[in-house]
Amino acid sequence: MSRPLQEDMLERERVANRAKHWVRAVTACNSRCLFCLDSDTPRNLFLPAEDVKADLRRGIEDKGADKVILSGGEASLHPEFLDFIRYGREIGYDRVQTVTNGWMLAQADFYEEAVQAGLGEITWSLHGHTAELHDHLTGTPGAFDRMVAGIRRAEADPRIISNVDVVINKQNVGVLDKVVELAMSLGVTEFDLLHVIPQAAAFEHRDDLFYDPAEHLDVLHKVFRLNRHPGFVIWTNRFPVPFLEGLEDLIQDPHKMLDEVHGRRFQVRRYLDVGQGLDCRQPERCVHCFIEPFCTSTDRTLDRIHAAGWEVWFGDGPLPFGATRRGVAAPSTDALPDERPLYAEVEGVGPVPEGDVVLRAERAEQLEAWAGSVDLDVQLNRDTVPWLLTNRDRLERMRIHQPSWSSLEQAAAHDVRDPARFFLQLDRPIPTSGLAACQAPGATLVEPRPILRSSLFDAGTGRPSVPALAEDHVADGYRVHSLRCRTCRVRDRCDGIHVNMVRDQGLKLARPLVAGAWPDEADRQLTKAVARVRDGRERVPVVPSLPGHDAPAAPPEDPLAVLARDKAEQRAKRRLQILDS
Repeated sequence: MSRPLQEDMLERERVANRAKHWVRAVTACNSRCLFCLDSDTPRNLFLPAEDVKADLRRGIEDKGADKVILSGGEASLHPEFLDFIRYGREIGYDRVQTVTNGWMLAQADFYEEAVQAGLGEITWSLHGHTAELHDHLTGTPGAFDRMVAGIRRAEADPRIISNVDVVINKQNVGVLDKVVELAMSLGVTEFDLLHVIPQAAAFEHRDDLFYDPAEHLDVLHKVFRLNRHPGFVIWTNRFPVPFLEGLEDLIQDPHKMLDEVHGRRFQVRRYLDVGQGLDCRQPERCVHCFIEPFCTSTDRTLDRIHAAGWEVWFGDGPLPFGATRRGVAAPSTDALPDERPLYAEVEGVGPVPEGDVVLRAERAEQLEAWAGSVDLDVQLNRDTVPWLLTNRDRLERMRIHQPSWSSLEQAAAHDVRDPARFFLQLDRPIPTSGLAACQAPGATLVEPRPILRSSLFDAGTGRPSVPALAEDHVADGYRVHSLRCRTCRVRDRCDGIHVNMVRDQGLKLARPLVAGAWPDEADRQLTKAVARVRDGRERVPVVPSLPGHDAPAAPPEDPLAVLARDKAEQRAKRRLQILDS
């Protein structure tokens, strides 16, 4: 990847990972979008003002966010919407943003009040280039005209950052360039393009909304390439990675997964605590779902807990879930504890330790000091590769692991350029993990060493933590394929390449194994099909808590469900009062 493009990607990563906080003010909405993702949540709720303000404070106090997005439903319908904007600015947010259908903010007086209150950014949801198409998709006659009026006003206002999002679906994908051209004619230069996903109303209307991106790559890539123009910014949202080959700079920052999982945190918590599957867990949905890879990663972690299949435990107390060796971090081997067996991540070097110890080696000086005298997990990176190539005959007691990274910046700083080239040069059947088979020709393909860390668990309940599972998936489990991988002989036994390596080096790293000596050997070595949620794998039973922790009494309730129940009870009481009177 050219340096200027990589620098642009790193800047986009910094922007995407700006500390921001989403606050839902309502579930009410005056649109009836065919692709609405919230239609299966309790509807027509206006969250109490004190709850919304508490959530606004939480973004600053707990997350250190300097930007907040007021969302819904349609947040502008809340009677305290303007007060929420003012309060957000008062407590320290640099910017208050809202995502809107434009109905309220098209009104000149309301718009001006919102800007005066401190609204700094508006994302307009525009889904068609004509009134007929937009109004059909939003189920709201007149919505297009109000939207256009609102965008025109905001684009003429230097106080406001204004941009547009589009939900790409079967109805508008063929004219996506025309939707974008319309917005450009109004002055818009930044677009968030959202791939339709199988939730709520979108799944109900799937026959009218779901599409095959392969059939529309010309228009999709025409619009996506607008991002290469210095005057425009394109973001893809939930867009399938295989269709972005050649445009890897537009692969969405994988940390978006954290927001998606957070939005389903109560469902995931119920799955972890009582075994109740997510409402959306259906293969016909999962094949289209952005968070299906997270669900698969989670199930694999739970499977290994059930099977007591962990080897290394980084944490205090007894070794749980089958672990046989303690994991420690130390400044050098001189500082290792006496406990054995041990797995050690050592910052420096030091002498070869005695006894049953596995050392992680991530620098050439460590390899030189320890090679042949102790078992080594060698981290494949730009520092270790030259030593390995120079010392091909000193590789005994080593296994190579390709680490994955939670950010593009880390991948760009550490990863070897095209690992397959290194393995062809190495020409040794060394045990290797963390890479797709096409990236390690000639290696002995093995599973990564099963390492479990206490940070994966909630300190109070000893159960896996939802945010930690999501972070772990982003850092390690988020792997992708090229469309070309469909021809690969081991496609069903391969998870693909980590997303940040792909963002850094491109999907060109994927070289489908079709015919030849290495495809034959990889086919022989890889015997276990990869079980994925989208393929219909069964739910995993509830896992036990860490030793020393009691199982939680019950998972927390979704506050929206509590509000809906309270609202229903209030309505029932009013009906009884009317009948009694």
